Order: sequence, then C-alpha cells, then structure tokens
Amino acid sequence: MEKLTINTGLDRFLLLDCISKAGQNSIEGTLFLSDNQFYLGIEALAQLGAMHLRFITDFACHAFLLGIRKCSIQEKFVRNSSLLLSGKLMSRSTSGFLYALNAVSEDKTIIAGEFLFAVIPYDEKFKKECLESHYRKVFSCLKNGS
Repeated sequence: MEKLTINTGLDRFLLLDCISKAGQNSIEGTLFLSDNQFYLGIEALAQLGAMHLRFITDFACHAFLLGIRKCSIQEKFVRNSSLLLSGKLMSRSTSGFLYALNAVSEDKTIIAGEFLFAVIPYDEKFKKECLESHYRKVFSCLKNGS
C-alpha cells in the first residue's frame, strides 16, 4: 500500500484557542486566524462540535464528524482576526448528533452550517485508556484558557 502524506502547513492540528462556554445543549469558543483560508474555519467548527459531543457523553466514547449537511460561507475572513464559534445541539439519537455551528467575525456570520456527528464505543483501534484521558485534558485546557 502506498503511503500518503498530507501537510497542512499548520504547527498544530487543534485549531480551537479556547472554549468559553459549555452546557448540555450548546458550546462556544474562539479561533484566531492569521490567514483567510475558509476551510480552517470549517475544521474549527467540526472540532468544536466534536468537543461538545465528548463533553455531553462524559468522554465515554469516540466522537467524529460524519458529514456536513449544509454549509454556507458568507464573507472572506479578515487576516489576523478572531472568530467567535458557537454550536447548538439540534437533535440526537443513540449514536447520531446534529449540530448547528456558526463562526462570527465583527458581528457578521462568516460560516453557518449543519454538521452531523456520530459516536462509537472505544475499541482496539480507538483505545479508551488513551483517548478518554487525552480529550479530557484537551477540553480542560481549552476551557481553562478562556
């Protein structure tokens, strides 16, 4: 099998700078963008939604983005700007979760979309002893950094 290497040019994969609020049905955070690459805003929203899902399930399972139902990008990002990110849990089933996620800059909605997430139990590929503690620490650091 051929090895594929993807280099985003980023120093880190985690894009969120902080989580300012987290409740049972909503989450808020921030992202500072030094470039106008809209896909980083979409990735940050996906990370915010997955963090909320982990939080409301008490980090008891593996959470991941299943798909984006719709996503609109209204404006170009302004270089060196902060985005206020917000997410609201719209509906859920046993393993599927639908979120409305938004990124706002200077009181303008830049990205708005519906993101679908899923959870699966930890297993031999997604090891609980590694991932549960990792995401608890990441969440705690992001929450305390606000």
